[in-house]
Amino acid sequence: MRTTLELPRLSLAERDRRWATVRKEMQAQGLDAIVLWGWPTMWDFYTANARYLCPVGGNAEFNVLVFPASGEPTCIVQMPTFLEGWGSAQDWVKDIRSRKSTWADSVASRLKELKLDTGKIGMDGLAGPLDPDGWLPHSVYTRLVDLLPKANLINLGDMLEKVRAVKSAEEIEVLRKAAKLGDLMLTTCKDTARPGVKECEVYANMMQTMVANGGEEPTLFLWACDRYPYPHPFRVPTMRPIERGDLIICEMHPKYGGYFTHVERTFCLGEPDKKQLEIYEGCVAAYRRGLEGFGPGRKISTAMEAVKDEIVGRGLGICEAGIHGHGLASLDYPRYRHHAIAADLGALASLGDEFKPGMVFAFNIDLFDPKWRDGKTGCVFAETVEITETGAQRMHSYPMEFQRIAV
Repeated sequence: MRTTLELPRLSLAERDRRWATVRKEMQAQGLDAIVLWGWPTMWDFYTANARYLCPVGGNAEFNVLVFPASGEPTCIVQMPTFLEGWGSAQDWVKDIRSRKSTWADSVASRLKELKLDTGKIGMDGLAGPLDPDGWLPHSVYTRLVDLLPKANLINLGDMLEKVRAVKSAEEIEVLRKAAKLGDLMLTTCKDTARPGVKECEVYANMMQTMVANGGEEPTLFLWACDRYPYPHPFRVPTMRPIERGDLIICEMHPKYGGYFTHVERTFCLGEPDKKQLEIYEGCVAAYRRGLEGFGPGRKISTAMEAVKDEIVGRGLGICEAGIHGHGLASLDYPRYRHHAIAADLGALASLGDEFKPGMVFAFNIDLFDPKWRDGKTGCVFAETVEITETGAQRMHSYPMEFQRIAV
């Protein structure tokens, strides 16, 4: 095998910056080590913390990371047959091992080697502000407690999520490449969707575009195609041939080097209903209103309440409307979603009600008219936005207007 695989990678200087930042937080909390349970679920979102410190991931790979307060970290993956590959795919972490017996046994063994089995160990994957259920299986946790009876295992909460909220210049460059993939995918949709072509064929062409241009699986790609689709995409396409007059609404998280962006558009094969155009115009107007309020030092809540005012003022209803951070996961910080505001107020309190340069987030607006067709159909629009030193800017270049496909 080649000693260096031609995969996206960030610099060792970026690694050192991250490790130093996280270790400073660990010192503040008196942590001897952290264990990050990079579980490949929820479109790989739960690998984000581990992958932030050790770039092992993608293709649904596990990355269980033992990260001590000093010294070299250890990455534990699922299969021994993948060890050489991960050694060639990245240059941040040298100690990559495969799981032995159970995940808990593997982690406990490494902590004992480090003589940290009586230390204070922080862990993600437990119930917290980003996931009230957590993602670490109960059996893994209880086995770890049994194996490390003298260790003090604590919940990291959102420590890593707060660190990851502001992106470095290298991260933003990778996110721009991911956003470009989204633009290419939308172009593929417009170029290939025609009456008689199956939904799944268009969907497959769009996925092929992402992967063929360096994108990574798995990723989130929601799709709906119907004359009057629900105001939010479903998950998968069907084998039904597309018909004249159908709307295509799609939500995509194009992924490059582990980094997700977010883009949504509404297409029509032919001329849409007047009401569909009005709803879509409301989506774009709300988006523009948000961009006006985004910028360093400005309040997140103020900007997002202005977005809601724009929507309500047009007599439209919200299926989804808000922002959520993007990077190595979706639903990161910052978060302020009107359709999930009860959950996001805790995130706002933890991070602070302020935009900062380097924040990158999805801004999505999926709307309907409650007085039209019982509010059961609508349009979607979303893009990834970067907060700069002077304001906010789109990461996408695809046209913002309603997408008509000539038939």
